[in-house]
Amino acid sequence: MKCLVTGATGFLGTNLVHELLKIGWDVRTIVRKGSNTEYIKSLPIEIVYGELTNPKDVDSAVIGCDIVFNVAGDTSFWKRYFEKQRKINVEGPSIIAEACIKHKVKRLVHTSTVDIFGCNPLGVADEQWSDYNFINTGYNYADTKREGEKRVLKYNDKGLEVVVIYPGSMMGPYDFTLQYGRLFFDLRDGKVPGCPPGGASFCHVTEVAKAHIAAALKGVPGEGYICAGENISYKALFDLIAGKFDKKAPGFIFKPWMLVIYSYIMQTISAFTGKAPEIDPGNARYMSINAWYDSSKAIKELDYKLIPVPKMIDDAYNWYKENGFFNK
Repeated sequence: MKCLVTGATGFLGTNLVHELLKIGWDVRTIVRKGSNTEYIKSLPIEIVYGELTNPKDVDSAVIGCDIVFNVAGDTSFWKRYFEKQRKINVEGPSIIAEACIKHKVKRLVHTSTVDIFGCNPLGVADEQWSDYNFINTGYNYADTKREGEKRVLKYNDKGLEVVVIYPGSMMGPYDFTLQYGRLFFDLRDGKVPGCPPGGASFCHVTEVAKAHIAAALKGVPGEGYICAGENISYKALFDLIAGKFDKKAPGFIFKPWMLVIYSYIMQTISAFTGKAPEIDPGNARYMSINAWYDSSKAIKELDYKLIPVPKMIDDAYNWYKENGFFNK
């Protein structure tokens, strides 16, 4: 099976490439020039260079593929990058879908996020949850991913089978972009001032990658699958991570309004330093609620597996250690 993987130099994309090779797929990737290819460059894959917002680049990458995995996404939460984020998250998926139609690709597996659903303030949300209550919160990542997904799903009516995966908050190996690695290091070094008041649904990145492959083989066209996991508070997560270093997480838990004020302070500082803030107001509001989700559909239809949070933390910790990140 010949496939294209976008976002192959990211956390999930790298894991997906490794999982595809394990089952013998022929893998091509499209990456931006200057991207960190350290964890895929020695693999038996084809690497082509191009921009996902350039139709010609995408067109060349899609030719000859049976399946396309659009894993690419811009997760930035700094206003300076919002225009670029919109191009990648909103315009990019449609460009990829157009190329798939042109070259008669059978199926496109599109990586979205659980964030596009909003959250259920009284419990957990599943694929049927329809109250997108992140509107006007400044959470640009969710806004753009939601719009991009709506656009790409319309291609089901144009002859392309589109299946969507909604990952939760991922942990595990190949987190060289340090999505959660920074938290490991900051908790180790006592640099975390307090814990966010909300919680999230945490999942193992390897299982999410496997779910993408299952979606390519047996997912229902036009359908989406939440691949989340254990629903826990950030305080509980911080306690578990700090424990790996025989340290304690901060006992202080921000009030929602306090976290938002803190985020505005960080945003103001970033305007002077030129460095991305630790957190922005949209992200602060998101981390102040319990964004919890139900993965039952993916478990039933894609054989998706839930991994306990301590195991995810162990796998991430061991990967950072084995690859020298704790020495940097």
